Amino acid sequence: MGYVLDVAYRHDQEPRRLRTREDVDAFVDELLTLGPAYRAATAYAVREDSDELPDHELLVGVSAETGLGAVRYSGEDGTWYVPGGHANAQGVTFAYFGTAHEFPADAEVPLDLVREALWGLLAGRGDRPSGLSWAETE
Repeated sequence: MGYVLDVAYRHDQEPRRLRTREDVDAFVDELLTLGPAYRAATAYAVREDSDELPDHELLVGVSAETGLGAVRYSGEDGTWYVPGGHANAQGVTFAYFGTAHEFPADAEVPLDLVREALWGLLAGRGDRPSGLSWAETE
């Protein structure tokens, strides 16, 4: 068996398993339709046949209103985010299970990069996704 992404994002639903690019795209599309309490999700690349706990986490946030999102990766080598082109003076916050999670002010990126980060986490079996520009957070 291979790797899957376990994504958690709603109180009333078990973590969802993503296996393909189409699954990732459909998941991001669904996240965009949920209410303001569910604008973020955590993702973990795990072996489908294992109960081993992951050593990483990818937190993503999305906004249907702006068409932007944010990506933060935490692993053994630290915490990283994908910087966007400009800083948001109001800050960047997405609600995860109803609780606000802050990202750096310059963390807003196009939704295509959110999708790429999720797919990259799966393809990299939990490693920080390659092909994206990352900045380390404090």
